[in-house]
Amino acid sequence: MNTCSNPDNIPGCIRKMTGCERVFFMSPACTVMMAARIRGKIDIDKFNQALSTVTRIHPLLDAKVIFDKQHEAWFSSDSVPGISLRIIPRISKDQWVDELKNEARIPFDIGKGPLIKYVLLQSEEESDFLVFCNHSICDGMALAGLIKEILCRYGKPEGKIQVIVPPVSQDLLKPRRNLKGMITNLFAFHANRKWRKNPYHFGPEEYSTLYEEYWKNRSPGIVMMEFDKDESVRLLEKCREHQVTVGSAVSSAFLGAYQEIIGEFSSRQQAIMVPFDIRRRSEPPIGDVFCFCVGSLRLPFSYQIKKTFWENTVILNKAIHLLLKNPDPSGLDMPPFDHSLLDAMAAFAPFSDLAPKAYSQTEIFRRFIQDSGNIAMTLNRNFQNMIPGFIPSNLGKIEIPESNDELNLERLVFLPSASEINPLVMGGIGTDDRMTFTLTYVDPPAKTGISPEPEMIRIRNRALEFLGFPEKVNEKVIGR
Repeated sequence: MNTCSNPDNIPGCIRKMTGCERVFFMSPACTVMMAARIRGKIDIDKFNQALSTVTRIHPLLDAKVIFDKQHEAWFSSDSVPGISLRIIPRISKDQWVDELKNEARIPFDIGKGPLIKYVLLQSEEESDFLVFCNHSICDGMALAGLIKEILCRYGKPEGKIQVIVPPVSQDLLKPRRNLKGMITNLFAFHANRKWRKNPYHFGPEEYSTLYEEYWKNRSPGIVMMEFDKDESVRLLEKCREHQVTVGSAVSSAFLGAYQEIIGEFSSRQQAIMVPFDIRRRSEPPIGDVFCFCVGSLRLPFSYQIKKTFWENTVILNKAIHLLLKNPDPSGLDMPPFDHSLLDAMAAFAPFSDLAPKAYSQTEIFRRFIQDSGNIAMTLNRNFQNMIPGFIPSNLGKIEIPESNDELNLERLVFLPSASEINPLVMGGIGTDDRMTFTLTYVDPPAKTGISPEPEMIRIRNRALEFLGFPEKVNEKVIGR
């Protein structure tokens, strides 16, 4: 399949990777995960058939990455090994957490593909389906739509198959030209000129080396807050009473709890990164296409400890909705940095202090780390000053119909990329029966070597008290 301009005759070309996708491509902190609990006996042959069908529909599910002579990255379907599904017996209800932590520590083979993998913990009555994906080809809504489509195809395998070419998300919104964008572009031009005098081209070897070294003595940490159907209705009624969304209320609760237990974010991190789904804002909306299709806007915000929780929530809710009412797409434009410089800034400069042993293991790493005049290191320090303290990624309610074979989706759990750069990261998603929210983190972080799990449990518990559910406070990670 050749759906792109392909001057270098890339075999199996899907399209070129964009600068925005490249930012999330080789970082060890950019694996996005989702867990689905499915009630009913799964027929493995039919499940594999459903996976095969959706893979044919969405090209990025069957992709690897090829670098051309200019070190541009291309998605390619040439000789990709195929679906990566590991099936293991399910012996306990919380087994999925350990499996998720272990699998997330294993890098993708980006040069061979695919950039997504699946684990099915199977039993006769109930199974847990885990999805792990490189952030360059997906976001949370992409994974939710994928699971929805797999279950639909499982029940109706005879449905029509039509390839959906992954769009470039930044092309779906028209940017507004402004002075800030012009200054940023000029800055990128000068940075590129300096970088190209002595560039570093990172590839699959550097990616896997850094990924493995970073996660060698760490794992993604997970603390979950879950509301059953009756509790979800109760929470929704509380939010309606105060004229706020559930997402705003839970975000405010986590912010207030963090400030009470940990303290304020540093002055440079007194902000929230507000994600939004570009699929729904494009004209016309493009539906559940599988690709990286998320935008984000920076919202300066500080939880005011002298105000009540609900007063803070109302303030936050108004600020978020004002920001998203008419978002300026120019804020989504990726400055025209050389893409190999983006690799260095996003994936390799930030981890030089967090996984130092990796930087002695390849020739490119050794030259990169010894280059005191490296512009990527300087830019990374500037970038660190713009990182927000809190990233709340709430996907909202996902409508997933039951299959014809009586497979019922009991719950979804969304787990954004674990990071020790952002102090607080939340994932949220809902189905007909329940809402789940997660805090993801690195356990333990490199800078302290101390597990943050006890503090994260305390934050979750205090958030429950803010929301009016003191009876749900407990010392468990899963939170039941």
